[in-house]
Amino acid sequence: MKNSISIFLLMIMMGVLIIVAISCDSPKDDRTKLERNIQSEKKKIKKDLEDLREDIDSQIEKIDDRLEKASDEAKEKLQQAKKELEHDRNDVDKSLKEVKDATEETWGDIKSGTEKSFAKAKEKVKSATESIAELFK
Repeated sequence: MKNSISIFLLMIMMGVLIIVAISCDSPKDDRTKLERNIQSEKKKIKKDLEDLREDIDSQIEKIDDRLEKASDEAKEKLQQAKKELEHDRNDVDKSLKEVKDATEETWGDIKSGTEKSFAKAKEKVKSATESIAELFK
């Protein structure tokens, strides 16, 4: 009787171990999920950066259009704003390249740095847009 209880418990434990082993994701599955997650994050950040770059290009075009009609004082401010926007555009281009070239190992650092740069550049573009609008009120 004692022997049959031991065998019964052993069979239950083996069954539980088999179920646990089957239900666990393999390391390969975990890696695939991580790679998919990184690709998804890269795609979103890349889209955000491309949209920001389009906004910057649009603001630069507006400045170029307004430079012709602006007073000397306004021209100086517009040229300064354009210079800053061009610098921001270069930073966005650099971030786009870093995102594109990021590996699984470097992604965490690239993502963090890019998100900070994106927020900073977006705020600067917003500020420049407001400043330009103020010049022509």
